Amino acid sequence: MNFNKSVVLTVFLSFLSCFLLWTYWSSAAGLVDTGFKAAQPFLLGAGIAYIVNIVMKAYEKLWQILFKQKAPKWRQSVSLLLSYLSFILLVFIIFSVVLPDLISSIKTLLTVDIDHIREVIADLQEKPWVQELLEKTGANTDLSQQIANYSQQLLNQVLNILTSMLTSATSIANTVMTVFISLIFSIYVLASKESLGRQFSLLIDTFTGKFAKTIYYLIGIFDQRFRGFFVSQSLEAVILGSLTFIGMSLLKLPYAGTISLLIAFTAIIPVVGAYIGVTIGTILILTQSVQQAIIFVIFVVLLQQFEGNLIYPRVVGESIGLPAIWVLVAITIGGAVAGILGMLVAVPVAASCYQILKDYIHKKNKTTLS
Repeated sequence: MNFNKSVVLTVFLSFLSCFLLWTYWSSAAGLVDTGFKAAQPFLLGAGIAYIVNIVMKAYEKLWQILFKQKAPKWRQSVSLLLSYLSFILLVFIIFSVVLPDLISSIKTLLTVDIDHIREVIADLQEKPWVQELLEKTGANTDLSQQIANYSQQLLNQVLNILTSMLTSATSIANTVMTVFISLIFSIYVLASKESLGRQFSLLIDTFTGKFAKTIYYLIGIFDQRFRGFFVSQSLEAVILGSLTFIGMSLLKLPYAGTISLLIAFTAIIPVVGAYIGVTIGTILILTQSVQQAIIFVIFVVLLQQFEGNLIYPRVVGESIGLPAIWVLVAITIGGAVAGILGMLVAVPVAASCYQILKDYIHKKNKTTLS
């Protein structure tokens, strides 16, 4: 092996990098963490701008259809304003409809008489068929005490959450400030998206050279999957929420508007999202009637079967482009890493990687065969 200057320099720099990384790891990690926290409002703003831009493009297309090429300077400004007004209206509807019912239900839960629950369960436990079922399943025979304890723990958890929300004024203020900065930054990004796009393309062409084509390909794949995911999942969520509202109204179940909005909002998360809304909805209805809660669960199970077999494949189709098993894996890993946000991002990221791998294998096999 010839130890020329370049080899020696490469080995020296590698060892020096490893030494510095090992020695100053905590300081470097703290610096990176500080930089990431400082950049969070701008990263969030970029994400908001990406999602709002989807709606903005739809308004721009509508402007072209209605006004052709008239007033092109106003097209972007009006589309930007309408896009943000649409999201503000959506947030207002969710808070104005959902929050009052949630607060009312929490008040009902906090006034539940645990002793009364224990008496009802004790009467139920004396039934012969209940005792036989408990013996066969090996469950705890003191069912009333166990459920009462669980109910008390649940109420204590709810109280702790409400208390922490009321006392964390500093955290709320920081969150409001972060969201405000993110919104302002997203407006700036969308207002100058054409010039920013040209500058970004110029940087790629200037500094990446022969790799520019590959970078544009990767950006195109990720953009296609993320855009297709958000559009199709939002449309599917609207359909599911509308069907839930129609069904609950016909069955005369309580909280039809609130639960429908919750199911539509949580259904944006594939596979598990709708079940989160259903769980919250069942708890809400339980504060009114156990019988109506059972009817609601049966209705939602039937609706989920109809939606999953007929509506979801037609609406979502190939927009995700990821087999169901990998969707489940992506959601599980994303949720473990970053919670709800991780679930939302994991699916389009996994779909993009899956598509890139498919394209690479297809190209490799085609090259090998030829």
